[in-house]
Amino acid sequence: MAHGQGRPPEGALGNPGAAGNGSAPPAGPPAAPARNVLRYALKNWRVRSRLLLLVVLPTSAAVILGCVSVASSVRSAVAYQRVEQFSTLGGEITGLIHALQAEREDTIRYITMGPGADGRGSPRTAAALELAVLAQDYRATDQNASQVRSLAGAIGSSYPALAQQEAQAAIIAIDGLGALRSAATSTQIPSLVVIQKYARTIDQLLALEDEIATGSNDAALADTVRVVDHISSMKEEVSQEQAILTSALTPDLVGATKFQPGQLTALNSAQAEQQADVAQFSLTATGGQRQLYNSALSSATADRAQAQVQQAIALAVGGSSSAENPVFTNAANGSAYLVASLRTVEQGFMSSIIGQSGSLRDEAIRSAVIEGIGVLVVLALALVFTVAVGRSMTSPLRRLRTGALEVAGVRLPETVRLMSGGDGVGVPLEVEPIDVDSADEIGEVARAFDQVHREAVRLAANEAALRGNVNAMFVNLSRRSQSLVERQIRLIDDLEQGEQDSERLANLFQMDHLATRMRRNSENLLVLAGHELSRRWTEPVALMDVLRAAVSEIEQYERVTLKVQPGIAVRGQAVNDVVHLLSELAENATTFSPADTPVTISGHLLNSGGALLDITDQGVEMDAEEMAHANWRLDNPPVVDVAVSRRMGLFVVARLAARHGIRVRLRPASTGGLTALVWLPNEAITRETLDSTLSFRRFQPPTAGATARKTGTGPAAGEEGEHAATARAVSAARVARFGPSRPETVDAAGAAGA
Repeated sequence: MAHGQGRPPEGALGNPGAAGNGSAPPAGPPAAPARNVLRYALKNWRVRSRLLLLVVLPTSAAVILGCVSVASSVRSAVAYQRVEQFSTLGGEITGLIHALQAEREDTIRYITMGPGADGRGSPRTAAALELAVLAQDYRATDQNASQVRSLAGAIGSSYPALAQQEAQAAIIAIDGLGALRSAATSTQIPSLVVIQKYARTIDQLLALEDEIATGSNDAALADTVRVVDHISSMKEEVSQEQAILTSALTPDLVGATKFQPGQLTALNSAQAEQQADVAQFSLTATGGQRQLYNSALSSATADRAQAQVQQAIALAVGGSSSAENPVFTNAANGSAYLVASLRTVEQGFMSSIIGQSGSLRDEAIRSAVIEGIGVLVVLALALVFTVAVGRSMTSPLRRLRTGALEVAGVRLPETVRLMSGGDGVGVPLEVEPIDVDSADEIGEVARAFDQVHREAVRLAANEAALRGNVNAMFVNLSRRSQSLVERQIRLIDDLEQGEQDSERLANLFQMDHLATRMRRNSENLLVLAGHELSRRWTEPVALMDVLRAAVSEIEQYERVTLKVQPGIAVRGQAVNDVVHLLSELAENATTFSPADTPVTISGHLLNSGGALLDITDQGVEMDAEEMAHANWRLDNPPVVDVAVSRRMGLFVVARLAARHGIRVRLRPASTGGLTALVWLPNEAITRETLDSTLSFRRFQPPTAGATARKTGTGPAAGEEGEHAATARAVSAARVARFGPSRPETVDAAGAAGA
């Protein structure tokens, strides 16, 4: 190759890894500098993840609080569901208590009638009527007891422990009704004992009724339950008074006898408890509840019934009762009226409790549903806003990244390539802005990147203009140098024609050879500048002649052996470039191989099209990576810079090959060294059908020495052996020196510059 360039010790055709634009194949985006960072550090998170975290934290807090509120509402709904079930149970309990009170009254009447009046102790046939009344009472009681037992049995572990205990105690008390009935009707236990046993069963049911409001946080419901408890207690106390008064009647139930031991005490105790319950009711009940109570118990009948009871108690205390006095009978009937009135009040209040508990349960369910929907709405809104805000940031960032990568990988390199190919002439300097039109920081970054893009294009334009100026200098210098070299070659030719001394003629041939190499170096400057050579051929030239011309332009031409298939010619427009390309490859092969080894150039046609030339030496080898870089540079001629000027041969070969579609590949030789494969396409070659039209300027061995010996003016006979080798070498070197029969002249600028 040219002076100052060649294959370094580690490879052929210059150092493929040398610095400079295009000196190595692209290896993708540059790797980020290694940093010792935590992979999951917050600063390494993607923007979308940070935005998601920013929204998730407060949203999660709100959702957690909402879930707590929903859970509280659900718990309240469940609690009020239990309260409603308990209220239903309370309604059934009041019905059962009322049935038990009626059953107790009829049982005491049956006991009071005795055996003489078809009561207890009389044959069953005689007491059939009274027993039928009791059987009817039993059926009514059992029906209510079955409902209460079923509802009480459903009170499980979700209810408070006290409620569970009271429910089990109530069930046990209900189960004991059979034994109580049998003892009351079949044995002679006193009527007061029967009254007290029924009272204990009823008190157990009332204790379970007191648990209705358990688990409720509603004060109004709890107050209503307490009011119902007072009413139920008053009703039970009045019912006990009725039973005690009935037990004091004569068997015919018309008059009264003296109270048995303990009856008067029990009567007074019931009276005292009733008064206490009335006082508590007055303190606890609301105005509406008191109005309902007064409306039921403030009638004339109720007042008369209460007066009759008080009169009977007074007579019993004074001991003035008689079998003919109907006061006790009237008092017993008045108590029955009071019990019925209190039952009406009790039912009204119990219906209110059931309604309140149902409303509270519905309100709790509605609150839980509303709060649940609210949480879902908040979550949905947070999701929508997160997506909207995230897209408003990630979408511009994505477009910014895409635009930046497109600028860095496509648009800017393409602009630089266009400027490099045409010295920046005709390439627009305006840049298309990145598709981010927001006015936030992301938009500011996009505009800043657009400014960087403009500055890069401006610098590329300046560099292209500077490169154009340098290329113009190359062209001018090359034209001047070519003109001088051509004049020098013509002068040397003239001297050679008239020189008879073989030694001086050999020196002139060496000077001619050096001038030829100088001309090739000058032509290299034109290739660097992107200009074509001024020498042109209009007719095809035999491939053998082209190879001879290429070999004649290297220093160690005598080492080259040609083995070319005949009949191949190079088209005229490609002759000079092919000669130049092959001379560079041949010079590289001879320069970087031992001087005592041959360099072989062979060529033949390919069945697939084109011709393949093989330039093989036995010199320094290249490793695989270096050869891959060199082959890449042969396919991708780099931009001219200082590194290219130091490795001019590879650049020149790549540029010349690109002009005519020629492919050059390097590969290891089978015998060691390097093989350069040159594929000439069909557009660059043709079949040789005519004689060569080359007009060789000199292709014969020098005859000056022989002529001189014949005329006696040349060297002495003893000098023939001394100059024979020089003559043969010069002859071989002169064979390939040829010029076109009608070569195109050097362009006007070059001639003028010379």
